[in-house]
This record gives sequence, C-alpha cells and structure tokens, in this order.
Amino acid sequence: MTIFEPITGRYVAVNGARTYFDEAGEGVPIVCIHPGATDSRIYRHLLPLLAERGYRAIAPDLPGHCRSYPARWQPGTSIHDHAEFVHAFVRTVLPGISPFVLGASVGGLTALDLAAHHGESYRGVVAMQAASWTPLSAEAAALLAGRTSAPDAGWTDHLEYAAVTSASKKLTAEQETELRWLQRSTSQQAGQFDGQAWASHDLRGRLGDVRCPVLLVQGTDDFFVQDELVDDTVAEMGSAAQLLRVPDIGHYPPLENPEWVAQVADTFVKQVTATAD
Repeated sequence: MTIFEPITGRYVAVNGARTYFDEAGEGVPIVCIHPGATDSRIYRHLLPLLAERGYRAIAPDLPGHCRSYPARWQPGTSIHDHAEFVHAFVRTVLPGISPFVLGASVGGLTALDLAAHHGESYRGVVAMQAASWTPLSAEAAALLAGRTSAPDAGWTDHLEYAAVTSASKKLTAEQETELRWLQRSTSQQAGQFDGQAWASHDLRGRLGDVRCPVLLVQGTDDFFVQDELVDDTVAEMGSAAQLLRVPDIGHYPPLENPEWVAQVADTFVKQVTATAD
C-alpha cells in the first residue's frame, strides 16, 4: 500500500516569476520561510505536523531556489529582497488574509524584515535563529572562508560543512544526510547570495514600531547568532517581542526537531489569538 505525505505542491506567478510552494492542511495560515541555501523541502517534516494541529501550512521556495524562478531573472541579493517577495507571495496566495509567518536562519531574518516593514499585514511572526543584524562571528567567517578542516573542493563543500557544524549537536545521521543534500541540491549562486544577504542584514533602529507580535527563538547550539545580538533585538522591540532561548537546538530547528517547532508555533498562535480576542 502506497502512503502519500499530506503535502500538495503548486505553482503561482509572483512578480511575474514562476514560484513553487508546498502546502498542507486547512485553517489559519502559517507561511514558512526556508533558511538560506535550502528550499521548502526543509519543512516537509513540519508542514504535516502543523496541519494536524489545524493550520494551513505553506512553504514557498524563495526566488532562484530549487523550483522557483528568479523574478526578472535576477536573484535576490538582500534579506529585504526576500521579504518583499514573501509579502507579494502572501498577497497573491492569501489575498485579504493576514497570516502568521515562521522562518529560520535567512527565513528568520526575512520574517523580522516583514515585521519591520509590513507588520500590520501579519498576525504574528516566529523568527528562529535571527536577530536585527547578523555580523559573522570569527568562527562562522572562518568556516565559510574555508580556513578550517572543511573539505577544499569548493564553495559547496564549505557551505555544507558550515551548515552541519552550526546545527544541533544532537543531529541524527539521517538528519545530517538530509541537511547535506538540501545544501548540495540548491543553486550555488542562490547560496552565495544568501550568505551575502545574511552578512549585510541590518534592521537596527527599525524594529521599535513593529505592529505585530514577534517570537524570537534561539537555539544555543548555533554559533551564527550570538546571544547579545538576540538580546539587543528583543530590547529594541520591547513589548512586541518574546524570547525563547533553548539548548540542543542549532541553526535549522524545523529539520532538527520539527515536533518541538510545531508545538512552539501552536502555542504562540493560540496565545496571540487569545490576546486579540
């Protein structure tokens, strides 16, 4: 007997570009934005879990990543580019609806950018492994530059090594294999531009007037986002922000522990909904 995962793939035109997205379930929509140098497949474990909890979970491929074409054949080169694309995607797929947004890594930065520039259009934001700005730590810079024991075959090898090293120390062999595959099977160009977007991201001074609730989730196994950067981000947003700092989670929470992420998202959505009522 063949059992199919309850995920449906679709294409839609966004800003004139053929854009792919996965979705599962019905109910309050949660738009999931993938990390850099990956794509919507990283959410294949999470989408069904959110659907089971009564949500319509949607995960697009960012422009130039995996199955989505780049808008005007130009790749996004900044986090703000990604955020404006996601905002256009939401208005196309969910016209007149204010969804929740969840993102990790580059997706988490994108979620924060949406909160800063379009907060009135979203019911709430869950930004994982994200901060208002993300200068590379010495360790991260060394890894991406290849000044470690990472393989020397090329950029993809360094990116793959950095991804696995920044993930949870409890990553299983199967999860590591999947993460390596996601890094290798997306466009090298997209991965390089995502790295540049991460390093140039800076929302400092723009988060004080955020108009939607924001939950910042920081897994402490990740060396890309330092504690003080997250603390400064929460302080700038004031009462709009909550912080959840946890051990045994690294740079890719939706892959590392999708059951836990589903519970965190469900709790946050219910809290926001209860407060609004």
